[in-house]
Amino acid sequence: MYDILWSYLINNMDKELIPISEAAVLLGVSITTLRRWDENGKFPAIRKTIEGNRYYSKRDIEVYLNDLFKIGRDWVFNATELPNQNYCPNSAVFQARLGNMQSALGNSNNKEIQGIFPLVVAVAGEIGNNSFDHNLGNWPDIPGIFFAYDLNKRQVVLADRGQGILHTLKRVRTELKTDETALKVAFTEMVSGRAPENRGNGLKFVKKVVMENLVGLYFQTGNAELDLKRDSSDLHIRNAGNYFRGCMAVITF
Repeated sequence: MYDILWSYLINNMDKELIPISEAAVLLGVSITTLRRWDENGKFPAIRKTIEGNRYYSKRDIEVYLNDLFKIGRDWVFNATELPNQNYCPNSAVFQARLGNMQSALGNSNNKEIQGIFPLVVAVAGEIGNNSFDHNLGNWPDIPGIFFAYDLNKRQVVLADRGQGILHTLKRVRTELKTDETALKVAFTEMVSGRAPENRGNGLKFVKKVVMENLVGLYFQTGNAELDLKRDSSDLHIRNAGNYFRGCMAVITF
């Protein structure tokens, strides 16, 4: 069976197959991680025999790296290892990559993107900066954020494994009990204007930008999620049906 599969792959996609060492470089993870992903079925390798060397299809790697939402979800829910290009361990790295995104969007030939990209960058910057500002020195387990974008899909994804909005806002709004209530407060109420309690107020700016422009936002924190679209004041907040500690946002434009 393996010999038949191997012959098929060699005859049809030999130019796309690469060894595990090259695949690890493209994915930005270690060879050990790739072996583990193969064994648990997350990212299976191609082998000539059961005990043979692992090979990977370049196309499979491209598809995996383009599924930004899945990569981000895997990280926030399961603490999986991130590709290097998607992980910002500190604010300085995030700002540098945010600048790269701004340049890429600004150089787009799409007139619609050119007209809106400063706002997309501003929204992504606000959400990413919130992660660092609100978790500084208090990361529960893994510091830093996931940050990636796809100009073809017109999508930006950010995520952190931080304390989450409920835990953050309870420092100044002790009456808050649920993630859904905290998420609504974060997007609709001015929590505090006194440093260092200026928490969550930037999300009101995010809401304003989304409502007034051709931008969409999906946001989850804890077990609460919202969808926000242009020309709608309804946040569509609901129970997500699953829980993770931190925040995740998908910006579409």
